[in-house]
Amino acid sequence: MKTADNVFSSELDERGIAYSVTIEGLYEIQIHSQTVIVNLENIRRNYERDSDADAIVRFVDKVDTDFITETPSWDDVRQYIRYSLEPSDEEEFKGVVFNAISDELNQVFIYISVDGSRITWIDKSMIDNWGITREQMVHQAEHNMVAILAETKFEIEDIDGNKLGMLSTTEIAFKASLIVSPAFRDLVAPTHGWPVYVVVPCRDFVYVISEDNLDFLSCLGSIVIDEYRKSGYPITKDVLQISDDGITAIGTYPEPN
Repeated sequence: MKTADNVFSSELDERGIAYSVTIEGLYEIQIHSQTVIVNLENIRRNYERDSDADAIVRFVDKVDTDFITETPSWDDVRQYIRYSLEPSDEEEFKGVVFNAISDELNQVFIYISVDGSRITWIDKSMIDNWGITREQMVHQAEHNMVAILAETKFEIEDIDGNKLGMLSTTEIAFKASLIVSPAFRDLVAPTHGWPVYVVVPCRDFVYVISEDNLDFLSCLGSIVIDEYRKSGYPITKDVLQISDDGITAIGTYPEPN
């Protein structure tokens, strides 16, 4: 089977897009008069998990258009403002608009493309160009995420008397991010009480556990580690407690020996 790099480079060659690969494995792609740096790490992990070559083809299809675009106007983008739960990285978040959720997690403000295929992290220059305040942007993100949460189903599976809660939403890329919303309590508390425990190993995976079923968390370690390893967008191996005081890591699933 071809590797993700084989598929990616073949697609670039077929389109006549010039590129080179650095010693770190980054792709320096020449688009028009600009050089775009692409890190395939997430794509490699997703391809290893799903073997979906078409996903790589779709990504290359958008390279020539999505990476060279002007920032849309505020009126055009406001309905697409979101936030994303991301692992902390001091270097990666320089200039990006975010709130620290914990020592290990950040709430990063972003907007998505109209078709939902691309996520762009918001920086201060974008807010300045839009002619709005940070507070206005944050308010819009919260409004949009609450709307997503209102359309999200909280599904419960009974496993030996333990209530395993799962989120079902069409906005799959923001499933884990929904735990940050103040409205999250309204969704889960009727069946699971409050506070609750959650695991979010990657963007599209959430388990919710009630305080009454705390011991059941020990049964989820292998699933969490597997999802964290295989996803192109890992978040954390921690068990998180969500309460009125915020989000707190209470432990971490260890890697198997």
